[in-house]
Amino acid sequence: MAGIITNQTIIMLLLIFVGIFAYKSKIISKDGGKQLSAFVLEIVNPVIVIHAYMGVKYETHLVVNLLWTFALAVITYIVSIVAVSILVRKKEGREYAIERFSAVYSNCGFMGIPLANALYGLEGVFYVTAYLTIFFIFAWTHGIIQLTGERDIKAVMKALRSPTIVGVVVGLVLFFSRISLPSILSETLGHIAALNTPLAMVASGVSVAQVNFLNALKNKRVYIISAMKLLIVPLVSMAVLLCFPFVSDEVRMVVLVLISAPAAAMCTLQCQSHGLNDIYASQLFAMTTIFSIATMPLIVKIFSAFI
Repeated sequence: MAGIITNQTIIMLLLIFVGIFAYKSKIISKDGGKQLSAFVLEIVNPVIVIHAYMGVKYETHLVVNLLWTFALAVITYIVSIVAVSILVRKKEGREYAIERFSAVYSNCGFMGIPLANALYGLEGVFYVTAYLTIFFIFAWTHGIIQLTGERDIKAVMKALRSPTIVGVVVGLVLFFSRISLPSILSETLGHIAALNTPLAMVASGVSVAQVNFLNALKNKRVYIISAMKLLIVPLVSMAVLLCFPFVSDEVRMVVLVLISAPAAAMCTLQCQSHGLNDIYASQLFAMTTIFSIATMPLIVKIFSAFI
């Protein structure tokens, strides 16, 4: 299991380097990277969600597992928020809001989907859809309030109308109604879904390429928050997941992998949107992305030993 994660993360790292090369060689601009990210988030991700629901046959145990994924996502988010709030204290001159957001919320869409797919195929992606739904709800409520101090109901409603959530709704309708799409349409969706890993990682590489690594390497807080995001939060969540031995190993592993993913790129985008320190958010995103190549297989190996 850890070997699969290791191989997949190495492939993803190489794809990230392709994105870095494309940016440094001016093949893709900063705006081009944003457009690429938007394409993945607004078209590819919803399609891969729908394709996952279409690719698994309706079975009672899948429905039960899906519900457990929803429940475990909520529980682990609450535990993570509490743990990070205790560990990352408010302090004048410290970007504690950005640190808390980065430590709690992961790049679960970009990195989680290909990893879950590598582990369990479409069934793994099927469970990811439930986790992503909870991610959007928490990130656009608690996450935005954490960053800005404002309770923006419109932002929450916008999140619930996001393409990925729409994809989840469409997928659930197809899954429970057992409607089969024409093979030519299904095949087309499959081709679009296959774009997720390469495009998502190239887009991540473009973002990473814009970070001043020298400054990031000099900032000890980057290492502290990276350790918190990639080791402490996953280990705490692992302890919680081990309290549910009656839930399938596949569900618990997928949830843990998504938790163990690097800091969410969403933090940088929200900082840019609200005039916050997007440079620091980018540093956390870039460094956790690189460090995760080593930490994610480690977390999976530890959890595999327990289950």
